[in-house]
Amino acid sequence: MNALHRMERFLDRHMIPFDIVAHPHTHTSAETARAAGLDPGRVAKGVLLDGVGCQMVAMIPADKEIHLGRLGQDHGVDFRLADETSVSRLFGECEPGVVPGLPNAWGVEIVWDDDLLAKPDVYLEAGDHERLLHIETRYLREAFGDAPHCHFSQPRMQHLS
Repeated sequence: MNALHRMERFLDRHMIPFDIVAHPHTHTSAETARAAGLDPGRVAKGVLLDGVGCQMVAMIPADKEIHLGRLGQDHGVDFRLADETSVSRLFGECEPGVVPGLPNAWGVEIVWDDDLLAKPDVYLEAGDHERLLHIETRYLREAFGDAPHCHFSQPRMQHLS
């Protein structure tokens, strides 16, 4: 089963309506938002994190970055970004570099940022670099199940070259 099919089945099982949105091939969530003509705050990106004895995916808006200290403090675990090998191992059905927008469909624990509730709808990575799953924000809690959520993102830092 490919990643998109797995997520479609997951959404169907939970009776969450969705649309599939195609976009030109991209490599980052920010590029995806631009290519699809979307506000990056409406595109959710997943970031795989390693903690002591655990892995989880943090879901945040594409225009934000994770404040690892705040997240760790809220959960009592020190987190660091996982490497690409871990992403590929967990989400082998996805194209390299993609953390799917519904990692819980793989049984992977998630935590999500409350900023995802700020818009009327959200777009989730569909497992490849060319499609998104579009759902209304009112279904986000159902899509993410009983996963914890809090505010742990911050505006992306502008890195000087």
